[in-house]
Amino acid sequence: MKKNFLAYGLVPALALGTYGTVGAQPLAAVNVMSEQGGTGQAAVAAEPVTQESLQTLHKELEQQLYQAQELQKRLNAQLGSLEKRMTKVEKKTNEPRVDIHGYGRFRWDKQHFTDFKGTNRKSVWLNLFVNHRINERWSFHSEHEFEDSLSTNHGAYEPDGGFDALGGKKYSRPVLQLYADGRVGDVNVKLGRYYLQSPYKFTFDEKIDGWQASYGIPTRWGRKANFTLNSGNTYSKVFYGDTENKLDIWAEGGSGNVRVLSLIGEIPVAKNTNINTHYGRITRRNDNLRRKTFSLGFDTKLNRDLKFWAALAKSDSNSLNKSHVLQLQYKEARADIPGSFDIYVKKYLQRGHTGMTNWFNDDIVDPTHGDYKEELKQQNPDAPDKPWQYRAGEFNGIRIGADFVPVRNTKLLVNYTFGKQGLFDAGQGKLTGKRNHYSFFRTQWEVYF
Repeated sequence: MKKNFLAYGLVPALALGTYGTVGAQPLAAVNVMSEQGGTGQAAVAAEPVTQESLQTLHKELEQQLYQAQELQKRLNAQLGSLEKRMTKVEKKTNEPRVDIHGYGRFRWDKQHFTDFKGTNRKSVWLNLFVNHRINERWSFHSEHEFEDSLSTNHGAYEPDGGFDALGGKKYSRPVLQLYADGRVGDVNVKLGRYYLQSPYKFTFDEKIDGWQASYGIPTRWGRKANFTLNSGNTYSKVFYGDTENKLDIWAEGGSGNVRVLSLIGEIPVAKNTNINTHYGRITRRNDNLRRKTFSLGFDTKLNRDLKFWAALAKSDSNSLNKSHVLQLQYKEARADIPGSFDIYVKKYLQRGHTGMTNWFNDDIVDPTHGDYKEELKQQNPDAPDKPWQYRAGEFNGIRIGADFVPVRNTKLLVNYTFGKQGLFDAGQGKLTGKRNHYSFFRTQWEVYF
């Protein structure tokens, strides 16, 4: 029995030990076991290990190793195929071909002017987003916005009578965005009607019908430097009161026949600091009247919880052509983190012709423009023309605000804005020199789904 164990142990050892050694001589003999038919007893014959027998054994071992490697390759291929199928199933589950989500807003706004009554408006908004994944590279998106005034029970789109119609508007928002986006090589592309926002929404914040191409360059900070080119058509009021506007300098309504060119750069320059630039050009097709704007700003994290923004902008208009903004924010309110909050203070000088489309951002009200025009007339029946004396050309003031997430997927926003509105003479294309007090208070409850 010991000889049998010795045989099984020495044969592989000698095969491995003599592999590759040309002319090696056997140092010992091993017993080879064979069975005698039907007797149950083993006959053991002593045979010397020769070079030929070791080579034969080596070839057999190589053949077995090759077969094992081939089997492992087939198993790996099957596992890879299974993993791909599981990934597709997970993607269909986690990223459905059609996805619908949105948010609702319950809003209360109150404005105060120096010598006439402001608005006290309650409204409800609903924004729905529909995303359709066409394939691995391309998707189709739409946004639908619906508004109803709880103060007057007027919807945003009734009647469809134009700018001067009671309760109506000149523009439409049921289809706020409708575009396709995808990749062409390393370039991200967007086509259709979409919102174009310059950095900090400072010089451009409006939807356009056109295209966008964006390209990212990796940086040492782990974030890409992105450069985005936009071109398209938009609705704009930027030429109101412009001295070079020869068509109708008094027309407070804008034009929808305006071409936009926009180049945005967002560049990380340090671990927690980004520089943002925007060059914009807007051209009215009717008479080729053109305005150019440029903005430069940065945002940085001063520490874990404190963030600071600063930006300035300038246009090539003859007047009202400079603006700036400074903002300091503590913490960050995130709808997916219950209990999160932020507090911020913003100081800004916003002038009419710096913005390419909107007179003011942050919902600051020019009484002669926008959603509140008719309501201001109704609020002041004894002086219906009083709001017309408040053609605003600039606002210089401060906003203090706070956001809080009481439960997941909700947010409460409160802010108060106060400062001076510089009144504007459209015929002269300049400020009158009169600056009246203006304040604006907003409370808003948002629910995400």
